[in-house]
Amino acid sequence: MLQRLQRNARWPFVGLQLSNVALNFSHAFSTVLYPWIMYDLTGSVVFMALMVFINGIVLLVGMVFGGYVAELLGVRYTALISAKVGALTSLLIAALYTADSLSPGILILFGLLSTMLDGPATVATEAKVPEIARLSGLSLTDANSIDDTIDGFVLLTASAASAFIVATIGSKDAAWWIAICNFAAMTLLSLSLPKFRLRPAPRFQDIIVAVRQFRGSAVSLPLALCASAALGFFMTLQIFLVPAALRLQGVSVAWLGIFLAASATGTIMMNLYLASRPSALLPSSIVARAFLGLALATGLMWVEVSPLTMMLAGLVAGLANGWLSPAFVAVLQVKTSRGSRPYVMGLSYSVILLFLPLEYMLTGASIGLTSFRTTCTLLVFLLSLAAAVSSAWLEAIEND
Repeated sequence: MLQRLQRNARWPFVGLQLSNVALNFSHAFSTVLYPWIMYDLTGSVVFMALMVFINGIVLLVGMVFGGYVAELLGVRYTALISAKVGALTSLLIAALYTADSLSPGILILFGLLSTMLDGPATVATEAKVPEIARLSGLSLTDANSIDDTIDGFVLLTASAASAFIVATIGSKDAAWWIAICNFAAMTLLSLSLPKFRLRPAPRFQDIIVAVRQFRGSAVSLPLALCASAALGFFMTLQIFLVPAALRLQGVSVAWLGIFLAASATGTIMMNLYLASRPSALLPSSIVARAFLGLALATGLMWVEVSPLTMMLAGLVAGLANGWLSPAFVAVLQVKTSRGSRPYVMGLSYSVILLFLPLEYMLTGASIGLTSFRTTCTLLVFLLSLAAAVSSAWLEAIEND
């Protein structure tokens, strides 16, 4: 009986983790599949870029105002509405796509609707992890450790797994997997997320206060911005540039799985290396190596698009992404009061994602106006230039 009570007491935290796993797999599937479907519907790389650009903008705005929306509507209500909208839109996309009735405009619209509350829902649930841990009888240290471990593992493996699954079962069946994952996440959230007491009505001024707290923290804003630009391109590689290259070549989505698996391997290898270092790296070194690694990965794709280059480019890109871990650990661990936590957390996520929509659109426009190889040449030049400029900028700050 005592063991059953202990298990029930820990259910809110366990249920939230299971819901996050289902939701992350759903996002991984949709990130791989929906741009792939858009190309099938339009035959245009520019439309692929437009879709991910719009979703990126909506997600970024949702993160900025995520704390405000979550406090206004309530944590449970915000998270459940987001999960229900995601489940419904993914179900409609799967049904229409299976019936050959899906249009590019409908896909963009449903993608927009499903993303609209993703930012507030993420901020709402993450900001309440300390309270959910307390309700579940866990220490905050243990809860954060479990949360980070599960999220990190799923984020590193889900995208590659989803690409291989899409290649195996086909696009139409995979679209139903997204709906199933979303319904699982919605069900687990509704069964596990506690009802939190509504606080006083939030004010827009709370966001301004969060900005001041973020700027006054120990985090280096120049480092965060440079790292955000590098991460934005790493995600552009995964979500847009590599899929666009494969679609233009007319090859299997399984090649994307090769890139993503190698990328996850590279990230893990670099994180293990950084964890074993006795001393911290200088910010100028972190960002410069990340940009140069991304430039090399892009250059490998310029040489040839093949399973071998996908593996090598993915590994190099993952190593480059691993260099950024210290910067983003600092950004996401900004200390703040309990009342300001949702606002500061939303601001932290928005800084991390700041450059992502712009890099999506510029890369897509370049491919549409020129060619894939010309775009790769331009990107290698810009990434090398970014490495030099960011290194000089951060080095000047370090020497002040």
